[in-house]
Amino acid sequence: MKCTKPAFFCNYLKKKKPLSIFFDFVFVVILILLINPGTRKDVAAFFIRLTSLPPSTLDADEQFTVSHQSEQWNVYNLSLHPVSLETLNEKPVFVNIWATWCPPCIAELPSILDVYETYGDRVNFMLVSNEGSEKVKSFLLKNNYNKAPFYLYDRLPVEFQTESIPTTFILDKNGKVVLKKKGAARWNTGKIKNLLDELLKH
Repeated sequence: MKCTKPAFFCNYLKKKKPLSIFFDFVFVVILILLINPGTRKDVAAFFIRLTSLPPSTLDADEQFTVSHQSEQWNVYNLSLHPVSLETLNEKPVFVNIWATWCPPCIAELPSILDVYETYGDRVNFMLVSNEGSEKVKSFLLKNNYNKAPFYLYDRLPVEFQTESIPTTFILDKNGKVVLKKKGAARWNTGKIKNLLDELLKH
């Protein structure tokens, strides 16, 4: 059958195999989704999630204990009631600094929440954002994250200050930072669960 499309399209169909045409089509769709402001964030998060790796713990000489001043750090739950880091450090603490506008943050949230569901209140999870409470609540409601331990902050202690998000810290029961990770990671792995199990023993 003679091709009735424009010449460049006819030549394209002649040169390409069906599988190549399919992949080209998928690439164009992904490109359109990444350009579209309404879908860009979710599509970027999806691909970041696919390529994220488990984080590594800090070497012994890189680990550090947060200062007494930092232990006084207050965050606020979504009802704006203050919670002090000091009141949480009888258990291991998982601190994740994130934002609703950040694709890498969104990408790693499901794996963090999977770990949270595994450990429950045996580990103190603090997923903290400096955005307004209504914006965070809207994001959580949309994604069905309502029951997870999300908090708000207006400042970060010196030890937790970072130029990029997401950034995550895992502290032992004595307030020692044993893991620090900048960027998205895959958290629901045996490696991280083994670490938390060890921290729970000591």
